Amino acid sequence: MLVARQIAAPPDPCALARRLQAAGGRRLALLHASEHGVDQGAAPLGEPLSRWSFVAADPDLSSDRLDPLADDPDLARDLAPGSTPGLRRFPRWIGALPYEHRRDLERPAWRPADSRPPALMTRPIWRRYPAVAGVDHVEGRVLVAGRTAADVERLVRRLAGEPRAQAPLRLEVADDEPARLHVERVRAAKELIAAGDLYQVNLARRLRLALLEGDALGLYERLARAAPTPLGAFLDLDEGLAVASTSPELFLLAAPAPLDPYARESDQLTQGYGLIFTSPIKGTRPRGKDAVADAALAVELDQDPKERAELTMIVDVERNDLGRLAVPGSVRLLGAPRVVTHRTIHHRVAWLSARARPGVTREAALAAMLPSGSVTGAPKVRAMEVIASLEPRRRGLYTGAFGCVGHDGRLTLAMAIRTAVLAGREGEYFTGGGIVADSDPERELSETRWKALQLAAG
Repeated sequence: MLVARQIAAPPDPCALARRLQAAGGRRLALLHASEHGVDQGAAPLGEPLSRWSFVAADPDLSSDRLDPLADDPDLARDLAPGSTPGLRRFPRWIGALPYEHRRDLERPAWRPADSRPPALMTRPIWRRYPAVAGVDHVEGRVLVAGRTAADVERLVRRLAGEPRAQAPLRLEVADDEPARLHVERVRAAKELIAAGDLYQVNLARRLRLALLEGDALGLYERLARAAPTPLGAFLDLDEGLAVASTSPELFLLAAPAPLDPYARESDQLTQGYGLIFTSPIKGTRPRGKDAVADAALAVELDQDPKERAELTMIVDVERNDLGRLAVPGSVRLLGAPRVVTHRTIHHRVAWLSARARPGVTREAALAAMLPSGSVTGAPKVRAMEVIASLEPRRRGLYTGAFGCVGHDGRLTLAMAIRTAVLAGREGEYFTGGGIVADSDPERELSETRWKALQLAAG
């Protein structure tokens, strides 16, 4: 049975993460729904994405499957009668799903053999946490929930200490190759589009990172100050492998089906999903130098025919992917796409939903949706093959996903964009955009720079 305890601690997720770090917590995980971030539309399940942040350390189980609950032997026991329903939304598993894991979709005959350097991450990495601290940004409280009272008490003790003083962060950022090569690849993609090979492809370029002073959590804190989001995360995934992300894009939110009142509570995990949501982003502008210029850039983005066509095509791809999971006729666009403003850029966003067919599992949902058409192109598989042919580096985690599986089976996953991946003190940050027939190659290069502005913020 899940148990919980409210504690007297600052409702600051980064401060709590620092406390766990100072206490020697292993495999630190922070899912940071910054209260200063921007929710990209009406809350689909009754509360904003920015309400809860979660902090955890010291996992007791690992999985490298798409669905980590397949490796979880304790579900029925932990969801015994008496568990508070709200606690079941707390993360049970936290992890990341790399783009590279789904490259089996590509057809070898349609692309050359891949001789590019290995990716930093190729397999899913999930960690199960016995207890998690939840920060409620609406009520300003900290709630520690766990599988047993002992698990909760252990995390509470770790959170009682004070964080150590941290060295100032010093980060070196450099292009992985001359920027003009990205322009050339955009032109090559446009030629393929003009030949009818595909309609759209997302192309990215890689920036090299070197952490000269400070630590990986400090890098996340810098990114979060520059570009707060309800979907931020810092994940110490493995020895020497850390992720710091301020992704603005919801990849997948999948809520369990309503429970039969006569069924056992633990059966909720096998009854499949009810509603599934995704929220693709396409179209970007930088922020203006003053309020008038800023508003003009937002209007320009919303009215740009190229940006509107780009999002429309990706919405169609996402409809197709959701349709593989959905009750026929249930895939819906939730209102008109709209411009959402973040601290460094404007984006154009759409929300889609679907009602899952009975029995659709987490494995099936992830296999159908990953990777997202939002960050591959249209048609999706052909776009992946073109990406493999044109991009000089394997993507690794970039354009995969990260997030959590709740005790009730709920999936909440962000798109792995605006994401730094560190292997020790060196790492990478990819930045890209969607290419269509009338893309301007120089403008596309500028867009990749807008999307990396948070790296330069102090």
